[in-house]
Amino acid sequence: QAFRHRHPPRRQGALREQLARMAAAALAPPLTVALFFEVVLLLALTGAAVWAWAAFLDRYEHDPGHVRAAMYLGVLGATALETAITANGVVQTWVLWVCLVVNVWGALDAVLRYPAAHDVESFFAAKQLFLLLTKTFALGFGLSSFAGYLWLYLILLVTDIWVWPMFYFMAQPMDENEQVVKDDAYDVDLFVRLCYLAASPAERQAVAATCRTWWYRRLADASERSSIAKLAICAASARHRRALGKVGRSV
Repeated sequence: QAFRHRHPPRRQGALREQLARMAAAALAPPLTVALFFEVVLLLALTGAAVWAWAAFLDRYEHDPGHVRAAMYLGVLGATALETAITANGVVQTWVLWVCLVVNVWGALDAVLRYPAAHDVESFFAAKQLFLLLTKTFALGFGLSSFAGYLWLYLILLVTDIWVWPMFYFMAQPMDENEQVVKDDAYDVDLFVRLCYLAASPAERQAVAATCRTWWYRRLADASERSSIAKLAICAASARHRRALGKVGRSV
């Protein structure tokens, strides 16, 4: 009561604001230093990742299949990271849906069309830039607490968004004759391909046949590398059991 008598409500509010400003000023230098070291560490890790990716590309310079597989894993890892931060309440749920659209229509579409080259003025380049900016703003505005997760946003900004276009550009073959896909049908926007798939039964049959061929090839490779995998495949599929049995008798 004595405090209230000496300090009217207006003065009490002013004192609280002054104390809050003093506390923020006291915390500002440590936060600034922490962010500085985070940026330095992030740049160092990014440099190490670029070096590792360059070494990988040097090893598989003329093998786009291996490079494409590595980029598939990158898209899967980015999606898993975004799902994890959404599940832990770091960002709002709608951010995950935005990221899924960007990952599928942007990153996955780019990987499917690799190693085809596209001009800077092309629709492909404009679409990728638009989707990257959309993801950047979505993560920023969708944070449950921007001040509390500023450090994480900086990490995501580099590792989850803007480092991937650089990796994709680095993966482009130096030889222009290699900057093409095996079939021009693969160098089509994913949304257009999905529309074709929904409207054309023949297209659906062709995709199903391609998936079956890919799956059987992977099973055959696994059976050649591991006897345990061969036994498991034979036990699960009579067709593969007969096919592998014929191979064994011919040998």
